[in-house]
Order: sequence, then C-alpha cells, then structure tokens
Amino acid sequence: MLTIVATFILCFIAVLLFGYFYGSRHFVVNERTLYFDDLPDSFDGYRILHFSDFHALSFHLGHEADVAKMVELINSQHCDMIAFTGDIVTMKADELNGFEETLAQLYATDGVYAIMGNHDYALYMRNYTVGQRLADIKDLHRRHENMGWKLLLNDHDVIYRGSDSLVIVGVENDGTPPHFPQYADLTKATQGVAEGAFQVLLSHDPTHWRRTVIPDTNIQLTLSGHTHAGQLKIFGWSPVALVYDEWSGAYFNSKYDKTNGNKVMQTLHVNEGVGCVPVPMRVGAWPEISVLTLKHK
Repeated sequence: MLTIVATFILCFIAVLLFGYFYGSRHFVVNERTLYFDDLPDSFDGYRILHFSDFHALSFHLGHEADVAKMVELINSQHCDMIAFTGDIVTMKADELNGFEETLAQLYATDGVYAIMGNHDYALYMRNYTVGQRLADIKDLHRRHENMGWKLLLNDHDVIYRGSDSLVIVGVENDGTPPHFPQYADLTKATQGVAEGAFQVLLSHDPTHWRRTVIPDTNIQLTLSGHTHAGQLKIFGWSPVALVYDEWSGAYFNSKYDKTNGNKVMQTLHVNEGVGCVPVPMRVGAWPEISVLTLKHK
C-alpha cells in the first residue's frame, strides 16, 4: 500500500514539474475557419488572432523570457486584428511591471483590442479598500493605453474596408454569480450599432453567451477565455467540462429571430489562455494562440 501511495505521489510531482518547466511555456497556434452567411464581402478571409488570460503573475515565476517568445509568435501570424479577452493580471495591476514594453510590440493591421476579465478588478486583493481597488483598476486601464491596446469597456469600435464594416464590441466581465462579477452592459456597448451589422463580441466568461448573448442579441461571433481548459487536458477532455458547457474551441447555436423571420446562426470561440492560475503548470491544455479566419458560407 505504501509503495502504491509513494508511486502516486512521485507521478503527481513529475506531472507538476513537467507542466511547469515544459507545459506552461509550450505555446501552440491553433487555426480555425469560421463560416458566416452574412459576413461582409470585404471581410471574407479576415483573420483574427485570439488569445486570453495572460495572468502576468504566472510569467514572473521563471517565465519572464516567454513573454517575448509569445509576442513574436503572435506577430508572426500576420493577422488583421488581435483580440485579447481578459485577465491580463491575476491579482493587481503592477504585475505588468517589466512586461509592458514587450506587450506593446504586439502588432496587427487593425490593432489590438482588449477587455477586462474577473481577475482585472483587484477583487482578489482581500485587504484592499474600495478606494485602493478603484485606483488599481484605473492604473490597469492606463497601462492598456500605454501599450497601445484598445480597451473596450462596454463600448464598441468599427473597422472599415471600403463601404463594408466589422463592429468590435467589448463588454466588462459578466460571470456566473456569486463567484464572478457581472459588469457587462450589452445595451450600452452596442448603442448606435447599425441594425444587421456584423458584430464580433469580446466577453471574458463563455457562460455570458448562453445567459445573455443568445437570448438577447443576434451577435454573430463571440470570443471568450476564462476556463484555461482547466490547464489539464487528457485525450481532448478536461475536468473543467464538468463546470462549463463551453470551455474550449468553437460552439454554434441556431435560432429563429421572430422580429425579421430569419434563421440566425451564432458562434462562440473559447481560447484556452496563455497564462496560469493558481498553479503555474499546464498539461495537455497548452498555452493557446488561436488564429480565426472568417469566411462566407
């Protein structure tokens, strides 16, 4: 019995070490093509680089050099835009010290868009006063601006290709209560968006898609992160699947829109993230960089 226990402990330690020294820095690029009936002609073939959950604290634990490696890998994909779907830090804004200059080198033709995740509100700094928390959030906003990232806080931006347009909508975190904050305001974020416009929504928590995006909107594509695929994936399955219905890759929903009588297809893409929390290790669920190509059906 003692031999079995000792073997199990040794195997567990070996997996942790493998996940720390190799897995957490084994960046992978996964390419997916997503098809839409109503994609504007000028955006047929448009490429979005989607990554999420940087968790800067996890790169301070012996992985500082991996940030430059990640940036180089992202830039080498030569995508039209970059979408970061939240959790740039784990606890507080100053985790970005030493990384901002490197992250500022991320480049895409139409820029880098970002949103806030649940870890970006200093909520896990239990000793912080409300004032300290608000100051930290403001500091994080400033750091995004300094890096040249377009932080969308319940807001949107429009990318043009001639007379065609792509609307990038970004909401603040909207997770499942009571554990995760709900700050998203889709009505505010989409105010002024033309009816029928093709929209790409950045929303950190994938549960937001079924709770609000599907029933309340016709948004065609939602990009999320948050799950990390549990940082552990075996033969394509992760224990996080017991908690989240949508936790990695692409998901589709078809519905009938009573307003215009049309069939609406909505897509969600969940990126597995590039950082770690709370344990700085990954096995199977490697740090993921997603390249999404939008195409006509």
